[in-house]
Amino acid sequence: MVCEIRLNGRRAFLKQFHGGDRAAMALAAAARLHEAAGILGPGPDGVALPLLVLPEHGVIVTEAAPGRALSALLLRARSSRRAALVGRAGQWLEHLCRDSRELGTFGALYWLGTLDQRLAGGLPEWADQALVAAHMARMRTEAEPLRGISVARATAHGDLTPDNLFLDESVTPSRLTGIDMQHRASAPITRDMARLLVWLESRRRRPARETLNGIAATEHAALAATPGLIGADQLPILRFMIGVMALEVYLDTARQPLRRQALARCLRDWALRPGP
Repeated sequence: MVCEIRLNGRRAFLKQFHGGDRAAMALAAAARLHEAAGILGPGPDGVALPLLVLPEHGVIVTEAAPGRALSALLLRARSSRRAALVGRAGQWLEHLCRDSRELGTFGALYWLGTLDQRLAGGLPEWADQALVAAHMARMRTEAEPLRGISVARATAHGDLTPDNLFLDESVTPSRLTGIDMQHRASAPITRDMARLLVWLESRRRRPARETLNGIAATEHAALAATPGLIGADQLPILRFMIGVMALEVYLDTARQPLRRQALARCLRDWALRPGP
């Protein structure tokens, strides 16, 4: 549960965890935010810090992020402005990942297994069974050459969507603030990148003129070209993670037919117009 509140007259957001060890989840969320704030420092990148933690109630209260949600800015922006905003999100992510970067071995079969688990109970009636089957067949083919290759990992955001980033353009330089960070786990940097790109594509009202890996080419390029974020060797992994994320989100659109249509287009373009 998330709601806006006033804490001592100050606008804030209360989040209450339900299920599991909610005290541990609240404490972990607060610790992660403090850790991220230490990494990002006082400059143009930041996070919304905890104001109050009530672990016995599974509650964390955070300050309100300044500015406007990046999602609102993106949905109203022209192509060049959208690409610039996506690149700005990439800079924030690179800064967050900078101190925890490490090389690991890419578990292509692990990520493929997460999709198999989602599909184990069968598809809902509204899903395009032929589309999903074709996508999974392509994913299995592309997983094989990726098994065991080197992957750049880091402790990133975990749910990097434009809903979780706020841009304050009333200051110079503008400040980008992240919210809703809960977990501290090392994962492929491309996972956060794929999450951001698939979110963008899932809310696109009109098809992009050019796509790479199912994503508008200008936005894919803007994120992938962020200095220091990933190297060219990680682009095949980014493609694979977009394939994973696009199907995961597609399967969550039971009540979102317009978003489902956009994701179906993304899945088809992912197969037909692969990037480098």
